[in-house]
Amino acid sequence: MQAPQIPTEVLIPQSFTSITQAEDHLLAQVAMKQETITEQQLEHPLIDQSTLSGMVFMGDTFNRFEVTDTLFRNCTLVNCDFTGISLFRVRFENCKLVGTTLDHGTLKAVTFVDCDGSLTNFNETKLTQVAFQHSKLTELNCWESTLKQCQFTDCDLNQADFSGTSLKHHDLSTCRFETLRVSDWAVRDCRFNETQAAYLARLFLGITLA
Repeated sequence: MQAPQIPTEVLIPQSFTSITQAEDHLLAQVAMKQETITEQQLEHPLIDQSTLSGMVFMGDTFNRFEVTDTLFRNCTLVNCDFTGISLFRVRFENCKLVGTTLDHGTLKAVTFVDCDGSLTNFNETKLTQVAFQHSKLTELNCWESTLKQCQFTDCDLNQADFSGTSLKHHDLSTCRFETLRVSDWAVRDCRFNETQAAYLARLFLGITLA
């Protein structure tokens, strides 16, 4: 996956709230730290070549949120509405995104590492070269979405819902789940381990392996 291209040597410390004062709602080449943004509503905010560390976003609504070449580290983004989001070369490290909505979004070259994405929504979203690594994705909703060249490595996918989403050419064999909501046609040419394959055989064919 492509890493964010961030000129760390030129980043300027800045408050996220300054985005409301910018005419174009743009923050570029800035470093944001340790702020809490609650129930803020923004139309088409943009973040480019920046870092966010220890930031807390709770119940915010950012319509058509665009983020490019940016790192989120140790951030909390809970119960936010980022419908129509666009992420390109963005990395999330040890972030909490519980209950956040990224429906109708476009994600390309995005990485989630050691994140909690429980109850996160990626419905009708295009995910290209998106990597989920060592993350909790329980009760994830990913309905009617498009996945291309995505990676799921050592993730908890229990009760994740991929209804109407093809997993063709993807590998879930290192992940864990007891139940998974997925269409029967959508698992063709997807790689599973033996335990997962036994579950799917029972789910779709009523077959119980001895």
